[in-house]
Amino acid sequence: MKIKSYRYILLLLIISFAGLHLHAQRSVKDLQEFHQRDGLPNFFRKVNAGEDVSVAYLGGSITEAQNGWRDLTYDWMVTHYPKAKFKQINATIGGTGSNLGVFRLERDVLVNNPDLVFVEFAVNDGNGPAEAIHIAMEGIVRKIWKQDPETDICFVYTIAENGVKSLEEGKFQISADAMEQIAEHYKIPSIHMGVEVVKLLDAGKLIFTGNPEEHPEKIVFTKDRTHPLSASGHPIYAEVVKRSFVEMERAKGKKSHSLANVFNAGNWESAKMIPLSQLDKNSKWQELPGDNELLKRFQRSMSFLTKTDEPGASFTIKFKGKVLGVYDVIGPESGMIEVVVDGKPPVEITRFDAYCNYFRRNAFFLKDLSDGEHQVTFTVSGKPLDKAAILAKRNIPFENPENYEKNGWLVNSVLLVGDVVK
Repeated sequence: MKIKSYRYILLLLIISFAGLHLHAQRSVKDLQEFHQRDGLPNFFRKVNAGEDVSVAYLGGSITEAQNGWRDLTYDWMVTHYPKAKFKQINATIGGTGSNLGVFRLERDVLVNNPDLVFVEFAVNDGNGPAEAIHIAMEGIVRKIWKQDPETDICFVYTIAENGVKSLEEGKFQISADAMEQIAEHYKIPSIHMGVEVVKLLDAGKLIFTGNPEEHPEKIVFTKDRTHPLSASGHPIYAEVVKRSFVEMERAKGKKSHSLANVFNAGNWESAKMIPLSQLDKNSKWQELPGDNELLKRFQRSMSFLTKTDEPGASFTIKFKGKVLGVYDVIGPESGMIEVVVDGKPPVEITRFDAYCNYFRRNAFFLKDLSDGEHQVTFTVSGKPLDKAAILAKRNIPFENPENYEKNGWLVNSVLLVGDVVK
């Protein structure tokens, strides 16, 4: 019996080691770049019938790029489906992820009644945690289908250099893997545009990060480890989407997508944006006029901005829930704010960072809020910051110091998962 037992244990060890060996041998070649699932039947029915079709792109800077994969795929659709009349909805904001996308979805996407929505946040959502990605991405899906269950959705995944290793090991990066769980749950088609990039890299045909002039014999994907080059990087992404669409277009029809089963009961389907004008604030704020140059710069996603340069400018919100944030603009004139939650000692939040040599849309969320009723007050402190030292972290020269003298705040909306309490 002992001999048989030893043989059994030895067999288990051999099987285990074999499994580990097989796992270790996985590579990008084992990955499937495209999963059709339920496809895009309503989209293909409409384009083949010659109907008006609106295509929305919800994502970050990789999708925001002009002459990038967004424009390339849109132009291809216009040509490839000549019967239809297309409209593009550009709902992209650089440097932001799905946790802001779910809040601005109504304002930037759904108000346009899209027929197809691309969702791209794999790079900006980073390395998780997976649950945070689940609740935001599921919220996006459920919001879209709650408005119109015949709107088709396609998840697309991009990569930065820090995601290459995962693909080379035959697995999606953490963010894309988390998004795949939502895609599989709701049977949403997904396209990983980075798989082809890494295949070309491993074949010796591509340099991921470099200068094209130094590698004339190869494809140079990016100069900054993240953003594809228009001439060489973005066309790879676009070709992957095109061939996935050609594969999907055989399935068309009328389908009402189901919201019957929830993946995570705590998803952000109820996420809402509350304009600062609707909240209790003191008199130290001013609405920027419509002809303001800064407001005009962001008018695609912000139709209003409330500004202050005065210490002591404040606003308060009473609500029931556990998620609260602010959608704002930060830049050279941004400073420090203090946040008081339920009368507790104030917490300082800096709205100036190493990228604030220019103005950009941004957002932040309060941490560790319990689920329940809260009263939160935000106040501009006016506390001076060493902005030159902050910019120096990215070797940004501190030019025109007068542009950085103010320590104010530009606010668009409060972000809430929950309900306002009067």
